[in-house]
Amino acid sequence: MPACDPAADDDGDCIPNGIEGCQASPPRDSDGDGSPDYLDGESDGDTLPDEDEVGATCDDPRDTDGDGTPDFQDADSDNDGVNDNHEDRNGDGIIGTCTLQCASGSQCPPAAHCSLPADGVGLGHCISLDCADGETDPHNGDTDGDGVDDNLEGTAICNPTSPMNPFGLKPIKYIDSTMTAYPMSNWRLAMDVAAVEGTPSITNPTMLNAAYTFDMIAPDTQVAGFLASRSASANSAVSEIGTLVLNLENAPFISTVTVRASGTNTTSLDGFETVLGTTIELTTSQQLDVTALRKIVTAAALGRPGSDITFPNAGWVGAADTKFILQVQAIRRAEQLQTLFVGGVARTTHADDPTRRTTFHLNDMSNGTGIALSGNGEEIGCEQFLISRQAKADIIWVVDESGSTSPFRTNIANNATLFFNKAVAAGLDFRMGVTDLDDVKNGIFASRQVGGTGDRWLLPAELMAFKDAINDPSGPDAADGGSEDGLTQMRNAMMRHMPRNNADPQMIREDAKLVFIIVTDEKPQEIKDAGILGEGNLQPSPAQQTQIDAFVAPYISQLNANDATVHLIGEPLPFGPACSTEHTYGYYELVNATGGQMGDICQSDLSATLDALIEDIISGSSPLTLAKIPISASVSVSRDTVPLSRSKQTGFDYRGATNAISFYNQFFTPAMPSEITVSYRRWAAQGPIE
Repeated sequence: MPACDPAADDDGDCIPNGIEGCQASPPRDSDGDGSPDYLDGESDGDTLPDEDEVGATCDDPRDTDGDGTPDFQDADSDNDGVNDNHEDRNGDGIIGTCTLQCASGSQCPPAAHCSLPADGVGLGHCISLDCADGETDPHNGDTDGDGVDDNLEGTAICNPTSPMNPFGLKPIKYIDSTMTAYPMSNWRLAMDVAAVEGTPSITNPTMLNAAYTFDMIAPDTQVAGFLASRSASANSAVSEIGTLVLNLENAPFISTVTVRASGTNTTSLDGFETVLGTTIELTTSQQLDVTALRKIVTAAALGRPGSDITFPNAGWVGAADTKFILQVQAIRRAEQLQTLFVGGVARTTHADDPTRRTTFHLNDMSNGTGIALSGNGEEIGCEQFLISRQAKADIIWVVDESGSTSPFRTNIANNATLFFNKAVAAGLDFRMGVTDLDDVKNGIFASRQVGGTGDRWLLPAELMAFKDAINDPSGPDAADGGSEDGLTQMRNAMMRHMPRNNADPQMIREDAKLVFIIVTDEKPQEIKDAGILGEGNLQPSPAQQTQIDAFVAPYISQLNANDATVHLIGEPLPFGPACSTEHTYGYYELVNATGGQMGDICQSDLSATLDALIEDIISGSSPLTLAKIPISASVSVSRDTVPLSRSKQTGFDYRGATNAISFYNQFFTPAMPSEITVSYRRWAAQGPIE
């Protein structure tokens, strides 16, 4: 160790060696890292450079809290209970992006507070939610001046969990393919710290083969998670889901395969085509538990016989059943010609129980947030919002009124109570309109008086009127049936209720998410009339698919221009046929292009599909969309400093398809906006959010 010269500055931080304690015996080492402070440019272990903490005068270092220890040697400079590195998280000396200096509040814009140093020395910065990015000031114990100390603010959920901060940042654990028996399969998986892991053995694996298990075994969860990797066998992620379903239909002990929700076709956080959250109900011919069914699902995902895969002892056994939910993500990496499936299996009774955590873990395993390329790192996210309104949606049902759809319409009407109750519980500000497929009616809603030409939206209290409209979508004074030009009628319904106008009760609202739900057992008549694809359950040739894509392109353009999402209750290709319905080409393209979902119209009970659709609508209408994609198992939310539970009864949830936070039984008003803080861990490398 060099001899101490008290007047020198050996570490180049502008603070003389003597002030840094070089003459003590031994020399002062504030963070105990073995490097004395006079040789350590970051003395107190808070990640902030000493030269940024010293203040205005190098030989008279700042001591914000007046405790006799200068800030550069004090890991909590303002003594507010939050270490400096958890206030200025990136260590750049700036709170978020708040660079406007101030000497008083009068120099700051509205809704900003002048955060002055607690010792009164020097200028402060104008701090607001818009620029703070979840950071607080290490030199001011109440950064925003609201009378609440920084350690009690909502940003506490962005700091590590501790006995003093039990609602802090949630931990996550990772496994990289390079650490498994399949080092060339190129993936990294994030999971709950409670997950019980295992590595199945694949007979004669190819370079891209891999299998991994990660289970949540708590009594209120019981989900068997899995990852499966293989060479691509189809030309799209949607088709890979279809291959999985076909393999399951032919798998041992599987008697029926029903698609509750097709999932969302989109781009993964690392830039690959993916389908998120496909939800499939499986019925088995004999009683199995979820770990046993997971073996069958993994083999189907790998496209191999079950005898090719040996699973380690899972260490637990769930209750036996014959009804299960599989929720899965498919990723197709075109350049590598690789397909990965990631998801989980649970009993249907568990997945459908809102009091259990089962559904959250199924979502976390299949929503695309927990899987990335090998070697991807971790970063911390802390985002703040001022929320003053509910999620808002105007929903238009375009319903086939032909005789063959009568039982399906009855099925929807019978489950409408669930749809309405879920929307109301979420605080969704919604209106419903119902029309048929007959383009002659020019998009008029069924909710109108006999003999009248004016139509109106149905409100949350009009459940019975909605049921009547679903059963009679042509309205009270028009003939049933007519043409089945669903594309034209959908556009008519949109244009009839345009332009957006909050002041006109007939028009689509300016700040509402526009949603279409198409209910039909046939392809659009327009596709047939154009001579592209005729009657029957037909599969288009590549040339015909090109024609269909070109035909629907103007409709898609108009939908996107009006920020509309299309959902379909029909036969969700490529999963059928489940009953005497047609592949509804012409509608599939709308759903995929707008990020919607598809559910099987032939289900005896549509309640689960309607539940999936309303959840998608709630999240798609949310006023809170995150800037980065979080690892959803790590997400925490606080409202006005109070942590919220992840709950679909009272609390919040996260939806990967929309990258949004949804609120349940949390009501917001412009008169009293709420400060929402969201913390999470995320993959360091991820594509831009559009």
